[in-house]
Amino acid sequence: MTLLIAAMVIASACLHPFWNLLIKGDHDRAGSWWLFTVMLSVIGGAVCLVRGADVMAITQVLPLLGLSVAGQYFYGLTLIKIYERGDLSAYYPIVRASPVGVVILGAIFLNESYGMLVLAGITLTVFGAFWLQKQPGRRLLDDPLTLLLAVTCMMGTAVYSIVDSRAVQVVAPEVLFFWVETIMVFAYPPVFAIMGQRRVINRAFGLMRERPVRHIAAGALAYVSYMLILAAYNIGGDVAAVTTVRQLSIPFSVLLGGMVLKEALLGRRLAASLLLAAGIVMVILGS
Repeated sequence: MTLLIAAMVIASACLHPFWNLLIKGDHDRAGSWWLFTVMLSVIGGAVCLVRGADVMAITQVLPLLGLSVAGQYFYGLTLIKIYERGDLSAYYPIVRASPVGVVILGAIFLNESYGMLVLAGITLTVFGAFWLQKQPGRRLLDDPLTLLLAVTCMMGTAVYSIVDSRAVQVVAPEVLFFWVETIMVFAYPPVFAIMGQRRVINRAFGLMRERPVRHIAAGALAYVSYMLILAAYNIGGDVAAVTTVRQLSIPFSVLLGGMVLKEALLGRRLAASLLLAAGIVMVILGS
């Protein structure tokens, strides 16, 4: 991994906790998520317009677009469902283990192979991330359905990461981003209704009226964060390496949570962060 790609991914990881924190306070998870998607679509469309991007170039990668939307769909819906079940702290480490999913899918479907240093770095990073986020006393096998949802959520992230890395070799990153988020704006509400989440659109606009600046800021930060990832793919970033370095957002999130929420267990979290950071360094050096 070149230093430029590493710097882009690290910058993205630094931005991630801030937009996450901005929307974290919303009590309505489904409404907040749909509003967040709308913000990304609007910002993405505005950027395409300003840059004069050929948005219809997306027709060149329609199968990849479909797979990216499917991955995002599974990620978003399962994450909301995990939130609803009320034990995100136990299962979120699995949700964030996307490098594992990327390596598994790459090996099975794409005949990808990785050196021992990279695989060891990914393992160390995921272990450190898991240890960093796992709450004491929470056991994964207590709720098999939530565990299955967490694994599905993680694999959804792996799918859209792999697909996006290939799509941006053909179309501009901002074009891919705009179409994925715009399709999601229309795809979410029907399934939300089936899940019992009625009037999501009205609820989302209510959230926008309550905290417009926060939601616009969250969308802007998230847009920049993910565009950095797509740009890293565009200039040759390996998807497994990029998703691993993105794990750096986890200690940043924990640090931010500790500063804002005065969370404890700092000793354990420091040790886990060091493991995670060591794994990331191994991946950068080995890829």
